[in-house]
Amino acid sequence: MNIELQCCALFIIISISVMFLREKKLDLMNRRLFFRAICACFVCLIFDILSIILINLTVHHGFDPFITRLVCRIYIMLLVLQGYFGYVYASTSLLPRDQTWAKWVRIISHSIFGTGEFLMLVLPIGYEAYGRVVYSYGPSTYVAYILSAIYILSTIVTVIAYRKDMPGRRIVAMLLWQGIWLLAAAIQFVKPDLLLVGFASSFGMVILYIQLENPSEFFDGSTGLFTTNALSAYVRDKYKFGKRFSMFTAKIHYLTNYVDYAMEQAAVMRTSRALIALGPEPAFRIDDDTFCVVYDDRERMFERAANIKKQKDGVTDLPAKGTYLLIPDSLELNGPDEFFHFLHTYLESEQEITVADEGLIRKLRDQNRIKELINDALNEDRVEVFYQPFYNVKEDRFNVAEALVRIRRENGDIVPPGEFIPVAEENGQIIPLGIRVFEKVCRFLSGGEAQKLGLEQIEINVSAAQFDFENPASFIFDNIEKYQVDPRSINIEITETAAAKNHEIMIRNMNRLIDRGVTFSLDDFGTGRSNIDYFVNMPVKIIKFDNSFTKGFFDNEKTKHVLTGMMDILHKMDMSIVAEGIETKEQVDAMEDLGVEFIQGFYFSRPVPEKDFLAFLRSRNQLSSS
Repeated sequence: MNIELQCCALFIIISISVMFLREKKLDLMNRRLFFRAICACFVCLIFDILSIILINLTVHHGFDPFITRLVCRIYIMLLVLQGYFGYVYASTSLLPRDQTWAKWVRIISHSIFGTGEFLMLVLPIGYEAYGRVVYSYGPSTYVAYILSAIYILSTIVTVIAYRKDMPGRRIVAMLLWQGIWLLAAAIQFVKPDLLLVGFASSFGMVILYIQLENPSEFFDGSTGLFTTNALSAYVRDKYKFGKRFSMFTAKIHYLTNYVDYAMEQAAVMRTSRALIALGPEPAFRIDDDTFCVVYDDRERMFERAANIKKQKDGVTDLPAKGTYLLIPDSLELNGPDEFFHFLHTYLESEQEITVADEGLIRKLRDQNRIKELINDALNEDRVEVFYQPFYNVKEDRFNVAEALVRIRRENGDIVPPGEFIPVAEENGQIIPLGIRVFEKVCRFLSGGEAQKLGLEQIEINVSAAQFDFENPASFIFDNIEKYQVDPRSINIEITETAAAKNHEIMIRNMNRLIDRGVTFSLDDFGTGRSNIDYFVNMPVKIIKFDNSFTKGFFDNEKTKHVLTGMMDILHKMDMSIVAEGIETKEQVDAMEDLGVEFIQGFYFSRPVPEKDFLAFLRSRNQLSSS
């Protein structure tokens, strides 16, 4: 009998099933559908082998033809079921759940399958056997051929149509699976003695298992926990099918910089064992020192999180503490993208316990809204530069100004800088914003009108992130050359706290610019925590006293003494001083008496647009534009 290939295929399917059932796995929809396809393939192979045996017995030994026809019908019905499960496996994760047309596609596919199964059950079927050629025929089998072709082609079309939404190896695996099956059916149709369909289907299962359902990439062998990839797949699956879940995340914070490998491994293994002991819910290692567990019930999540915290509080032999992020209801977040953005944003929180409540989620959405606002402003050129003049005490005029970034909404309103600058600094948008401001300042200076009105220099805030690599100054040199700007008219402000982060690289890059004529000032002086050695070696010409520092001069006697002493030191170092935040005549007089070179504040002018700034210079410097 011609059942050798079917027996080999059956052995393959049994082997895959055993491995699949024994492995540690996540409850994902794709894995449930894959197991359903394995079961259909297994039963189909059983009936394929049985139908061949019964056809031979009936033709050559007079076995009951009714039973043989029944088994042949069941076999072709299972063959179509296998093709249908293949289509469902491919389409379930791709077709949208909430669109009407996709719902109709599912209804139609179900209807076609049900109608086809009924027709195969009632239409006539025959069989034949001579030599090694064994096959069934008749209207019932024709329906099976047509439906199998429909589902194979539908699967291929679906995969190709949604190829942009799938990783490359999934596309290849799905197309190979269906393509091999289609090719085997075509060969068997031409050469009936080559019964390849059953073997081809089992071989396709092997491809899917190795490429898509193999758990190795989802499993962290050192801890026995699932990986970050597994968490991503799990969360996306939950949101895809609208299933609510809760999660708590625990992060280890070491209390010393001297953490050796053994100590770190001890903390990691102790944490992983504690998480596994909590119960059957999936636990994940999502970073070297960050772990999480996902629950279907929020009360159980709170209970288990409290248990882990209690265990951690009882640990005294490791110099570490834990911080915890709890997400009680996943559906409070709009989807996997917002979920992972929330996770990324608040995992580094210094609070011991952070709960994803309504206020925290609203804050995250506000930040996302501002991020989109910044992107739109950059793309639509709604980034503007406002200028705030400095009063030169010795020369009694305004010859320096600070360039400040502003964003204008589509309706013309100005977005307050305190609303968008912290967000831009956090997500890296401060870099393109700084480059755009620098270009606009160079364009402004290239016109020459401000210089005619007495302006000699503009201070520009450049993000410290620009100085995190070896040659950050290309955009500065490019714009200076493009607009033919005198480098001496550019002063770059560096904040004290930012400069301390990458001090050596920053000094090297500052010197590159200084060699070309650009000068630097140290902004927000008084808010950092730098030491004397660090400060003395900064190649700056101007020191800007922070707003809170200058205000403290008038409110606190100790601050007054500190400020007076610092000014004496700075003047001996041949540095000029800018006092920020000056709002009254009394404050102006006090700063002049102290010997401050420049005064900046609302007393003279708020930051104003370019046109208003030129009008201010024309009025206050008493120069004509000629």
